[in-house]
Amino acid sequence: MKPFLFAAALAATPVLTAASPSLLIEAEQFTHPGGWQIDTQFIETMGSPYLIAHGLGRPVEDAVTGVNLPAAATYTAWVRTRDWSEALGREGGAGRFSLEIGGKPVGGELGAGKGEWAWEKAGEVELPAGRSEIRLKDLTGFDGRVDAILLSASANTEPPEPCLLEDRIAWKMPGSPDGVEDAGNFDLVVIGGGYGGLGAAISAARMGCKVALVQNRDVLGGNGSSEVRVWAMGDLPPSDYKLADIIREISDHAKASPAPAEQFVDDKKEAVVRAEKNITLLLGHHAYGLEMDGKEIAAARLLEVKTGRIKRLTGTLFADCTGHGFIGQWAGADLDMPPEGRMGMSNMWMWKPEPGPQPFPGQPWMLELDEKAFPYPQRGHAEWFWEGGFDNHPIHDLEQTRDWNLLASFSAWNAIKNNGAYASRDANQHANARLEWMAYVGGTRETQQLLGDVVLNDADIEGKREFPDGCVLTTWSIDLHVPHPVYTKATPEQPFISKAIHRHAVDKRIGYPIPYRCFYSRNVPNLFMAGRNISVTREALGTIRVMKTIGMMGVAVGRAAAICKLHDCLPRDVYQEHLDEAKSLWRLPGDKRFDGMDELRATLDENTAAAR
Repeated sequence: MKPFLFAAALAATPVLTAASPSLLIEAEQFTHPGGWQIDTQFIETMGSPYLIAHGLGRPVEDAVTGVNLPAAATYTAWVRTRDWSEALGREGGAGRFSLEIGGKPVGGELGAGKGEWAWEKAGEVELPAGRSEIRLKDLTGFDGRVDAILLSASANTEPPEPCLLEDRIAWKMPGSPDGVEDAGNFDLVVIGGGYGGLGAAISAARMGCKVALVQNRDVLGGNGSSEVRVWAMGDLPPSDYKLADIIREISDHAKASPAPAEQFVDDKKEAVVRAEKNITLLLGHHAYGLEMDGKEIAAARLLEVKTGRIKRLTGTLFADCTGHGFIGQWAGADLDMPPEGRMGMSNMWMWKPEPGPQPFPGQPWMLELDEKAFPYPQRGHAEWFWEGGFDNHPIHDLEQTRDWNLLASFSAWNAIKNNGAYASRDANQHANARLEWMAYVGGTRETQQLLGDVVLNDADIEGKREFPDGCVLTTWSIDLHVPHPVYTKATPEQPFISKAIHRHAVDKRIGYPIPYRCFYSRNVPNLFMAGRNISVTREALGTIRVMKTIGMMGVAVGRAAAICKLHDCLPRDVYQEHLDEAKSLWRLPGDKRFDGMDELRATLDENTAAAR
């Protein structure tokens, strides 16, 4: 297929030499990404989405785009990349690639050398005026990555630094983000499309609120999507509150974790959202900053990942469903994060037997592992306990944590395939086995908690403390992960296998009601939260962080947002002045819909009269 032409006029920019025409080509905006995937997980720390060649040891199809150049000239090409294996102290350049411009190789092998994100000078190339094709060629299949390409007609040009998203906007060069589009005003802006965000958006929309749902990837579900493949855990016991109804509509019934992609029903989740006339769904949009009005959030700024367009969403209420708590962090919300010893990130993987031999290319940068270093992946699944990053910073070191998980997993598979590990299980089966899938999107368990008027702790849960606003039933035990002592000897400073420590404090047949006051910020008045970033201690996080429980949080938040709209009030006011009305909404079936606030008010009046 002939790739669509990416055209841009070249112009001088104050960031570079005044007379130097230069052009920035963001890799995630390539018109034909081929087998390269877009990675949006680390924008806060390295500045941008990027392309990653996640081929599981098999080079992926070329990524291709085009540019229009105003004049024939000798152009200098720079590529912003990172040698991820070097960053982990493993030499060899795991993710090498090459660059072609106008059909001409530029720079030989790239992507080996520096362990941090930096501009690598590829070299010079003579190009004619008009259209030239740019092609990224993966050479290894082991997660080479490209953030951006800079073309300059001046050999004296130095690429701009620093490269965070805000910096790129300030560059004002062709190809960098430019201008801000108004994307609308909403009653509730939900940022994060996991189970919490889905519950909040769908429930608020059905109550008559105008909702924007923002997700920085192209699929919904977060950790419960086909990208991460954590099955929907947490029970849905009988309750007066019908918060589970919507979650039954969207949740998967995967038979394992991980399991084949289709079992995580990404399409069903999206279909349910798109059926709601009150939801504006913004897939592939990354929230990168806020505008404040005093202590309240006034607007969120978004990057449309595949186009580089900047958009602005205004809203009355906001819901942080990012998991990481980024919206609350940027708004100045009170928060807490343990300095170390957190639960980590999992990158699960799967293998399957094939009829004939399946080679896997062992590499010098891989770890030398044996059977004492990792458990055998039963049924072809490397499950939740392939987990690392316990003492890494959960934001600043997030990419390194993900990459360590990839390194450990590739190394373990190499040990099984090529170095005789677990050969007694079935050596012939391993010879014919193919690495089928590995998550490059990490499933993070613990980052930071945004603090509300109640900070739920383990003593509350174990003592079954009653709260007047208890609503969402958590049914998972207090489940905290630590490095597995049996498997730490091979990599004592960077373990990658975890052990779950369960304190069976919750009766899953009945559940324990989480108070509503854990679902809004105590000092950012118009901020809700739903997900693993709610107001709990790290011990209590061990029980509330599973998918169905998080989804019900979102439903409770969405219906509370409707009360806020009805009374022109804030999340705290729902507890202090309108809790009985909130309980009335929580009792309504999940498929109940209101066309507007008048209909909602009439229903609440009827319920109040009936209660008397």
